[in-house]
Amino acid sequence: MRFYADTSWWLGYKCRGDKQHQAALSLFERDPGAEVLWTPWQRIEVFNGFCQAERAGLLRKGESRQIIRLLEQEARIGYWPHVEFDWTDAVRTAGELRAEHSLEMVVRAMDLFHVAIAIEVGAEALLSFDAEQIALAEAAGLAVFNLAPRRRQAL
Repeated sequence: MRFYADTSWWLGYKCRGDKQHQAALSLFERDPGAEVLWTPWQRIEVFNGFCQAERAGLLRKGESRQIIRLLEQEARIGYWPHVEFDWTDAVRTAGELRAEHSLEMVVRAMDLFHVAIAIEVGAEALLSFDAEQIALAEAAGLAVFNLAPRRRQAL
């Protein structure tokens, strides 16, 4: 399955101290053939997220630079399939999502853009831990892969 991952998933996946780390890692246990797409937008948004996490003390000094360097190398060797998109189309799709959903639900501009890009790159599902972004994606008809930990059933 081809996934578009928002910043919350990338932070959870790459930052061992993040509260969502184990849930983010579980993607590959639950879907061993998962392809997590990498776009030019994520290069801006996700890398900034790592820097802001370090600034806030959630990552050690210099750790964001190490994570960014590793992620760039992984993308370069094809571990994260790189996909381009037309920025004008993505902005147009974000505007359409705003017109359709912003009066009914909490919608941040960056959530509009993440969901629009996921649609534009042909992702089959969204990876996110952001409840409002998940709600927007579902309202827009985009599947969301639930990474909430599975509960064990009592015997």
